Amino acid sequence: MKPPLWLLIADAGNPDAALALPTVAWMARDAGAAFEGYLEARRDGLLFAGSGSTVLGGAHHQQFNYLNAAFDVSYVLLGDTALFDSSIQAFGGAVLVRARTLPELYAALLDQPGVGEAGAAVLAPAGPVRVGGRDLDLVPYLYPEVYFRRALAFSGAAEDAAALIEGRGVREINHLHLSEAGRTAVSSRFPTATALDAPREDDTYGSITLRLAGRWKDRARGVAFGDPVAILSQIASLCREDRVAVYGEKVELPAAQVQVQPYTEEKSEIAAETARLALEVRNPVLVGRQTGDGDLFEWSRSGVCLQIMDPNRPAFPVVATVPHTWATAKGDLYAEEPDDETLRRYAHEGRILATLVWHSGEMAHNEAMLGLFELAGFTGLKMGYGVHAARYETSPQLWELLQIPREKGGVLGLAEPLLHSGGLGVMAEVNCPPERLREHCEAALDRIRLLAGKAATPRGYYAFMDANLATLSPGPGPLYDAVAASGLEYFVSSAGPGRNRIIHRQGDFLVLNQTPRSVASASPFARVTTVEELLEAPPLRPGWMIATLDAPVIAFNPYIWRHGSRFMGVVDWMLSDRVVNVLPGTVARYARVLAREGFLPVPAGSVAEEVRR
Repeated sequence: MKPPLWLLIADAGNPDAALALPTVAWMARDAGAAFEGYLEARRDGLLFAGSGSTVLGGAHHQQFNYLNAAFDVSYVLLGDTALFDSSIQAFGGAVLVRARTLPELYAALLDQPGVGEAGAAVLAPAGPVRVGGRDLDLVPYLYPEVYFRRALAFSGAAEDAAALIEGRGVREINHLHLSEAGRTAVSSRFPTATALDAPREDDTYGSITLRLAGRWKDRARGVAFGDPVAILSQIASLCREDRVAVYGEKVELPAAQVQVQPYTEEKSEIAAETARLALEVRNPVLVGRQTGDGDLFEWSRSGVCLQIMDPNRPAFPVVATVPHTWATAKGDLYAEEPDDETLRRYAHEGRILATLVWHSGEMAHNEAMLGLFELAGFTGLKMGYGVHAARYETSPQLWELLQIPREKGGVLGLAEPLLHSGGLGVMAEVNCPPERLREHCEAALDRIRLLAGKAATPRGYYAFMDANLATLSPGPGPLYDAVAASGLEYFVSSAGPGRNRIIHRQGDFLVLNQTPRSVASASPFARVTTVEELLEAPPLRPGWMIATLDAPVIAFNPYIWRHGSRFMGVVDWMLSDRVVNVLPGTVARYARVLAREGFLPVPAGSVAEEVRR
């Protein structure tokens, strides 16, 4: 029997959506159903888009179909909806209510079996709040006040809600950021009404959202960080996971204080406080999106990472709550890779082994990675893909192509998963306490192994940033030892791109550098975009070419349409007779051979015989 789920669909521009989502969330919980939300919007599909993925590029209908396969879905429709209407009708889905107003919506759902009385009512602003001469969009951050209070949420004075409130046993009205004039309309009939958190003139997003989150941190099991649009799109998930949400705008650094690049050093006004709050609620994995890479570097100091989510990327993250265990692998990922004797022959022939590695493990970029699967399938190009555990959990049906043979339509032998940035969310490894990094890796590998089995669990690691940002010199040895201790076999580093080197070694565990000396001002820091960047810095023979590309800006649909032919030059080079295209794990084996045969430079301070063993 499939678990029940309530799916609320509304327009992203509907000002009532931010209030309906947390209200319906506690009602669904009462009814014994999971809860999800989907906000219809005009979409452009760009990176960090306000509306997230496009409907077709993000495969929203495919995800909708999978949602209905995994759950017994009932629909809650607020205002005008369109995208899934015919599918709901075709599937025979139960529509609990189709409402135009919040009182109409709540009245219908309060009569559903299992739904108890509301504990309170919340009157929220009807729009942005004027604070210190600026308009702040605070309504998306009010959802804990609604969800944890079991409140009925309304906007403005909510005169039309009075009858509903009086008839439902509500004993308390909570006004959030309203003027005195706005308070009087309903609360004059409720003498126990309270006013919460009136903003001060010197308030900011950071100070206000920290106060809001602080009121509910004892009930919270996690923290979200993100701009209002990002938080609005995730309210269903944040309620389901008992998270509170905060946000602070980026603080600009004076030019004289910038050491490398502003984007990698500037951070949110509350970056440090956000990390402390995450640790206080005992969950080091934030969800949402950063103001810039500087946030990631700051949070990493405390062992806190960020699972990046764009609106509707993925469309229905609730599917992660229903385990989808993969079938037993039908083959070996490395079955078609050259054996050790062939690698030794390649070394003495002066051959270059080449592979691409795709940056981005977060589930926000599932659609890009799956598009690259399709590229691998029709070209035969072998590549490595950064992954977090959430990628397997939120795209279980499609990501299983990793272990489906090519003759069955899969990409087995073409696509190798590499654990990215700890595997739970993005972090800068160079700042992370090594023991925390090991914990992240082990937890992620356990989650992946449980779903996908040993065959599709990563054996290699790809770093977000393990180097000194200014010099790109390698990180400390304990960093690499921590990853080795989690059971992984090799590490693709951002340190010291250029001449092929083994940066660090612990037994058979190797840390390898990337080959092109092409450095960017934001993540991924060591990367290429065009074939010219490959040609400008060829490796010495024999050697390897590991080149990283930024998955979303190559493989999100808008970028494919504009720049796809430029990227295909990289593909053609990788498949040419100038190199031997292999998986990243094979490059790691080749590096061991090259070291043993004396083809690699000996690291400073090491004993040559030890490196070449």
